[in-house]
Amino acid sequence: MWLHFREAAGWLLVLVALYLLSLAVGFLRNPETPMVSEAVAMVFAGLGVMRLGILLVRISTAARIVLAEIAHDKTID
Repeated sequence: MWLHFREAAGWLLVLVALYLLSLAVGFLRNPETPMVSEAVAMVFAGLGVMRLGILLVRISTAARIVLAEIAHDKTID
């Protein structure tokens, strides 16, 4: 059951990262005063959050595969 929570948290973090990246693009597209330094900081934050989200999704997927293999091995014996 924890695998589903971990995977959902990972996807939520990926969505948060996409929102942060869209904010960074919004900072750059401001015609009056483009905020370059703020956009760069937001991009680094967004990429870090995305990396963490993808890591959680990968871990939960790998754990689900291992648990399925263990269950399969128990049925064979």
